Amino acid sequence: MRPSGTLSAKTALVVLALLPVFCLAATRRAGAQTCTHYASPGGTGSGLSAAAPFKIANFWSVARPGATLCLLDGQYTGAASMIIPPKYLSGTASARITVRALNDGKATIHGQGTRTPVRLLYNNYFVLQGFNARNSATSVLSVTQSHNNIVRRVAAWDARDGNYSVFSITSSSHNLLEDVAGWGIGRKIFSSSQGGNYTTIRRAWGRWEGSHVVGPKMTYTLAYNNYYMVCENCIGTWSGERMKESYTLLDYYGNPWTGSGGGTYTNYSVNQPYGVFAVDGFSEGKDRNARSKILGSLAYVRASDRFQPNQAVLVTKLDSFELANTAVYIQAGYHASKRRFALYNLATAVGTNLVARHLTGVGGAASYFGSDWEKSYIREGATLAAVGNVFTTTSGANLCYRYRNAALTSEPLWPWPMNQRIKDALAQAGRAPVDVTATIQSMFGTIPSHCKSAAVASLSSEPALSSLSQPASEVPSAPANLVVAP
Repeated sequence: MRPSGTLSAKTALVVLALLPVFCLAATRRAGAQTCTHYASPGGTGSGLSAAAPFKIANFWSVARPGATLCLLDGQYTGAASMIIPPKYLSGTASARITVRALNDGKATIHGQGTRTPVRLLYNNYFVLQGFNARNSATSVLSVTQSHNNIVRRVAAWDARDGNYSVFSITSSSHNLLEDVAGWGIGRKIFSSSQGGNYTTIRRAWGRWEGSHVVGPKMTYTLAYNNYYMVCENCIGTWSGERMKESYTLLDYYGNPWTGSGGGTYTNYSVNQPYGVFAVDGFSEGKDRNARSKILGSLAYVRASDRFQPNQAVLVTKLDSFELANTAVYIQAGYHASKRRFALYNLATAVGTNLVARHLTGVGGAASYFGSDWEKSYIREGATLAAVGNVFTTTSGANLCYRYRNAALTSEPLWPWPMNQRIKDALAQAGRAPVDVTATIQSMFGTIPSHCKSAAVASLSSEPALSSLSQPASEVPSAPANLVVAP
């Protein structure tokens, strides 16, 4: 007689035979997408196998809800290799159309300054994942009149030097940018505006480098005739390294700007530099209740940066805005006149829903907080010693944990999920590599072990917009007074 709880040899064989099926099912439940088609830079095949890839353009005629195009390694150039699906091609909520790199970070869509690398126009329920995009004729990754799309683990850089951004979302709703990075030329790096509603930017790294046209400049724009935008664990900086020392300010068509502020700019100056995180505002007659949030985020400026704005974070002339668990770091002894936070009043009336809580400001000049703002748990000082540890504090910004769906979780934020991807892509772009995790530690000290988890290094299989709760025994609880109210 077999001991209770053991398997017969026959039963064990059945279990072993079914194990691959169970694993495949689990993988699909986790969000991983099996390749249905393959593309390569020079593909001439059927696209049905990695051995016979076709061009990206050949995928659109066979793409259906649930289909996944996997991009083989290489540099994609030319009209047939841009990710530009035809209008009205869409997936569904339960079966998205996916375009992803077969090997994370090894496929690059290169516009060569003459094409747009990635554009969704009347395309819903897409997943774009794991590739790089660069050197656009317009914005690098553009989403217009397109809803419920996910952009994950994408690094992008260098838009056209005009009225363009690296990541641009307009007239679209419920789009997610998750574990992404952007830098380079562009009036803005991350822009959700003009009806770009319900946009979530989650765990992004962005750096503003240069723009020679008229108009406000910022790394992240948070409100510009759009509503319900959320920035969760976003890191932004401003180097100005692509600015010309001397130039004539241009309009959006490449002609000299003849309006206010026009003329020759010298000493790397920038027209209308707003900040790392900033708002553009709302047109006359628009509802000024932005209903937007910056949560668990960081703006930093180093000694070598050509930082032109008067402040790192600028919010003005709107209502219904929440800024929580967010820090500004300006390297001590530099940019001494630059404010950390500049949070102004609604102006047209008394703002009643402006919230600033759990903020930390280091270096630079003292912040300005308008009387409309509800302020709590704010710590500022010239040095880090004056404000406390941003990974353990309960009185200022705490940068230990992740936000998801505008709620603070107990999941560790570190190491930075796109750390190696950012280093590799910056090198490909001809920039000095940036180790985001090491940079943060150089500013704030060693990240404690309870803020780190090996599981956060790669989340390419994470279902978007889900809680993905973890057992309480696996991660520490966030300090109770850091939970942001919904």
